[in-house]
Amino acid sequence: MDATYGKDERLVRQNDIDAVYRQGRRWTAKAFRIHVKPNGLERSRLAISVPGRLCDSVRRNRWKRLIRESFRLNKAAIGPGLDIVAVPTQPPGDLKRPQVEFVFVNLVKRHRGQA
Repeated sequence: MDATYGKDERLVRQNDIDAVYRQGRRWTAKAFRIHVKPNGLERSRLAISVPGRLCDSVRRNRWKRLIRESFRLNKAAIGPGLDIVAVPTQPPGDLKRPQVEFVFVNLVKRHRGQA
């Protein structure tokens, strides 16, 4: 797998995102939660939803960068066929990418039954 984050890996249609919330499973960690639903495709897709009341725009964008990069660098570990919506539950504070990456990948593996 390549280490890019292309348009075909973005979950952008509101109907698709709503389906993940309604029909998917939810996994929670300390800093964020993910909603995961099988999509039947040869690739996984990601959407990130950072609530505006959680923090200011600078920190919301930091969350988006951290999660996007975690997804991009770990596509092989995540595997194909999932729609994922990541929702931070607290401001990022001093979290670093490796910490977010570890939690993100472990939540996805928990969904697949590998953790």
